[in-house]
Amino acid sequence: MRKRYRLHLRGHEQLDRWLVSYADYMTLIFALFVVLYSVAMVDKEKFRAVIEGVTQAFEARPLHGEGLLEREGPAIVPPGSAPDKIISAPSQVQAIALAPISGVPMTQQGEPLPTLDAELRKAMAPLLEAGLVDIQQDKEWLNIALDSALLFSSGSAFMGPNASPLLNSLSSILKPVDNYVRIRGYTDNQQIHNEIFSSNWALSAARAEAVLTTLIGQGIAPQRLAFEAYGEFSPFASNETEGGRAKNRQVVVAISRLRWVAPAAPTAPTVQVAQVEQTAPKADAQAIRVIALPGGGIRITTRQD
Repeated sequence: MRKRYRLHLRGHEQLDRWLVSYADYMTLIFALFVVLYSVAMVDKEKFRAVIEGVTQAFEARPLHGEGLLEREGPAIVPPGSAPDKIISAPSQVQAIALAPISGVPMTQQGEPLPTLDAELRKAMAPLLEAGLVDIQQDKEWLNIALDSALLFSSGSAFMGPNASPLLNSLSSILKPVDNYVRIRGYTDNQQIHNEIFSSNWALSAARAEAVLTTLIGQGIAPQRLAFEAYGEFSPFASNETEGGRAKNRQVVVAISRLRWVAPAAPTAPTVQVAQVEQTAPKADAQAIRVIALPGGGIRITTRQD
């Protein structure tokens, strides 16, 4: 009888031992969820205060507001020294990017743009009054917008009769100076496709090149010149109207404020002879006359008779 009682107690003990393992397992699960909950709970106000404090420190501004960083302290970057250099760096990079040609000194200033502006307005006064030429000046460029109808026939890159006197007057002002010049061609969005030009881009490039070739033939140094083609992709006005399309058909002669510096030629030993240097007088710009033709067209000439 006593033996049976002991066996009964032993079996009872084995049946209750699973509660210990279950309690341990539940304790671990509870601890895990406590840790996860504590990690998920972030004080957003304190976190925002830390971010604002670090940002203000790098921007050299006094701290304000409530949070972890409440007091004013010394800036990481002393004001008045490094920030000025950091701020001025982008403007210097932009000035270099605006340089017309790389590989030459970019600090050389050419003929002042206001001076050239005054000369061009005086020489092209009739065309400005008629709205056939537009002159605009900004910090870097002096832009002379020429209506393509003054220079070319429709869909063509061959010079018309009015192109020669117009470009002669323009070259008489550009030749005595050394400023860089860019010739930029533009068209409207009316598609062109013929045996000569496959696109408006090709047409704008051919017209700009024709003006460049004419200026070179009139004695302007080719090192100062380059042409750019924009086609229909940089319109000045809406292409929905005929007036807007006419405005978009332009050739722009852009004069830079910087000048081209000719490379120094190798010097050879020569016998010096006393001479009296005489400076050649600067050629006056040829005045342009606009003559109305009986059929409704115009004729541009520089002859005054």
